[in-house]
Amino acid sequence: GRAGIRDLILRRDLDNIMVESAVGERFERLTDEARLDSVRKMMPITDYDDRLKSLSEQPELTALLERIMGEPPALSQDMAMLKPPRIGREKPWHQDMAYFDYPTDTMIVGAWIALDESLPENGCMMVIPGSHHEGPMLHWARRDWQICDSDVQLGKIAALPLPPGGCLLFHCLLHHGTPPSRSQRRRWALQFHYRPRSALPLYNSDLRLSVFGTDGKDAAC
Repeated sequence: GRAGIRDLILRRDLDNIMVESAVGERFERLTDEARLDSVRKMMPITDYDDRLKSLSEQPELTALLERIMGEPPALSQDMAMLKPPRIGREKPWHQDMAYFDYPTDTMIVGAWIALDESLPENGCMMVIPGSHHEGPMLHWARRDWQICDSDVQLGKIAALPLPPGGCLLFHCLLHHGTPPSRSQRRRWALQFHYRPRSALPLYNSDLRLSVFGTDGKDAAC
């Protein structure tokens, strides 16, 4: 996974790369090594690297997803979620379902795979256990498209450190986010979202936005 992400970052012909705001337009002038510690997100990724595509189709993973969903899974979204040392920004609290044009009762599952050791200080996943049972939450365009800070149950936050290769599966209504990195250590992760193969999308985004909030028009996970 790491080799695939590295190769994509160092390519100069892709437009699927989002860089940290602290880097901005300087990105194209950076050395290769500096580029590796400037990117915050790439989406999609499996279309451009067979190694990453293979990871998203690992038999052990898809078999577990089929047990959870009750039918074979289909990949809905694939991305790299990267936190560069020192400048990696937070991802505020949110529900991934707020970004997907599927009925809110669709069993969409996120697979978050750590490529580096993922710790609180370099931006590991934070969750509110059991929060997916609360249903959809209104989201607002503030630091990102996010759950209102006052709606976050701070006393229930659980940090989920992972070793390299560790994988977290979570329901897409789960409240989750990642803190900013002030560490000297890079934190790279892959994130795949899967839906049941038979799931049918909503016929337009307005239905989703009527549930999660109109601030989310054109928002990307």
